[in-house]
Amino acid sequence: MHNAALKILKALEKNGELTLEEISALIPQRQGDHRDFYVFASLVAIGYVDDDKLPDPNEPNPKNRKEGLLAREYFASHDAEQTASYDNWTWQRVGETALREQPFSLTGKGSLFLSEYRSKRFERLFSLGTGILVGIVVAVVGAYVRAELGKV
Repeated sequence: MHNAALKILKALEKNGELTLEEISALIPQRQGDHRDFYVFASLVAIGYVDDDKLPDPNEPNPKNRKEGLLAREYFASHDAEQTASYDNWTWQRVGETALREQPFSLTGKGSLFLSEYRSKRFERLFSLGTGILVGIVVAVVGAYVRAELGKV
């Protein structure tokens, strides 16, 4: 998974909840437009991050989870107060909180992904360490056996 995505997931796990403004600070600003937010939009679309504005993910309307539309919305809203516009789309937040203060949290699916990621990482490091240790032991034993056979 992309480094920025892992950084976002780990920050959400550590803090419990982050605002869109805080999450946008974690996203590398390479293009300076909505394309920077595709990583975050994909985390929301696949269900690792909860967006309280989105309807039920089981709803049949495919427009609700389009990553391109989500990326545009998050880019437009990351520094907006009540209204944000971008690419002929407009978003409004009803209530006292600003668009940039919209909260996001880690879902159970996202938490499970992080657990599996850590588990796989540990397994890879353990396998690497075991392989190195076995290689060293074989080299030492081989050198000892050659030395003993050379004495005969």
